[in-house]
Amino acid sequence: MTTLSRRSFLAGTATAVALTLAACSGDKKSDGGTAQGADKELNADTTAEITLAYWDKNQTPTVEANIKSFNEKYPNIKITTNLSGYKDYWQKIRTQAEGGQLPDVLWMNGPNIQLYASNGMLVPYDDGMDIAWDDYPKALVDLYTWDGKHYGIPKDFDTIGVFYNKKLFADAGVDEPQEGWTWEDFHEKAKAISDWGKDQGIWGCATTINGDGQGTYYNTIFQAGGYVIKDNKSGFDDPKSIEGLQCWADWVADGSVAPPAIVTDTKPTDMFNAGKSAMFWSGDWVAPEIKEAFADHVTDVGVIGLPKKEKEATVIHGLGWAVSAHTKEQAVAQALAAHMGNKESQEVEAKNGTAIPAYKGTQSPWVDAYPEWNCQVFVDAANDYAVPYPVSKNTNVWANVEGDYLTPAFAGEKPVPEAAKELADFMNDALSKEK
Repeated sequence: MTTLSRRSFLAGTATAVALTLAACSGDKKSDGGTAQGADKELNADTTAEITLAYWDKNQTPTVEANIKSFNEKYPNIKITTNLSGYKDYWQKIRTQAEGGQLPDVLWMNGPNIQLYASNGMLVPYDDGMDIAWDDYPKALVDLYTWDGKHYGIPKDFDTIGVFYNKKLFADAGVDEPQEGWTWEDFHEKAKAISDWGKDQGIWGCATTINGDGQGTYYNTIFQAGGYVIKDNKSGFDDPKSIEGLQCWADWVADGSVAPPAIVTDTKPTDMFNAGKSAMFWSGDWVAPEIKEAFADHVTDVGVIGLPKKEKEATVIHGLGWAVSAHTKEQAVAQALAAHMGNKESQEVEAKNGTAIPAYKGTQSPWVDAYPEWNCQVFVDAANDYAVPYPVSKNTNVWANVEGDYLTPAFAGEKPVPEAAKELADFMNDALSKEK
């Protein structure tokens, strides 16, 4: 995972998805394409030049190592990498897509996959490709599936768990959470610690309820049996979804969870690292930062799966390897993408510690990097009860305004059902305009 929070990256992609892309020209079909070179047979003598685009410089060693192993099999294929900062990546990709110049192989994320696939910018892997999709978490495969076809080979993933401060639990005289815990258990513990620590500015839980669905309310919506989007309709005003939103307002109201104003002024990660909150709902991407902050007392931290309501659930997101419909070397590009997503390459990713690799059975090196914590919970969640990150063709048109509607409700300034209905109305209007 990048050093940036996943949600902070997703929020930065709004300009890339606010408008529908113009359909690309060329030799593709409406189903996603038969770009040049689709039937090319690859061997050690194959000669080609292709480009690969990604955005995280921290993952350069992994990218380069896996390109090297690809070239051991195909020494005459030249691969040029294009690295952009995350702020620039999607603007460049959009411009290149509309100009018919997309990189041959590129990183894709959940909020953008439908936009690019539905506009014929990507080619599917289903024709002539032998990829064992069961080797990846089903929810992640589903995220990169559009109109019944696969447009992304899963690269890595994020799921959500709870980091907790064992010392604060002990000081407050509260039992640590146990596997199988519930919303009621979480609430009871958070309330007790907040009551104990109020004079010290310590909260039972401080987390990103100010607009971060991935880390917080998406999970409780799914746990309550609700949904965010289904059949191109908003689920925010579904009674079960409202239950998954109401809990946060209730927890804030009685002081169990730090209110939006607090976590807007001070990042919840900083509060947790400073000992000002006992629990922090977040994704695996924060593990390196927390480990560094607790370097001298790392065993003070524990990790556990999310509490459950009607059922266990965590939203899953992750990156995927996609292939441009503009490519003149489709077979080569798809072979490279498949190589980057295969078991050997993802084992390299795990050893380098850049992210949790998506290929099943390759995650142990990442988990083992945190021997004092039970980080296996993130892997188990992906395989056992993950739900795909909610997306549409223009995801960020509605996702980036969720906080505008929900934050006042979580702060007690507006009834949750009213805010949920307003958000659902906005979202349904946006979804009706997608093409």
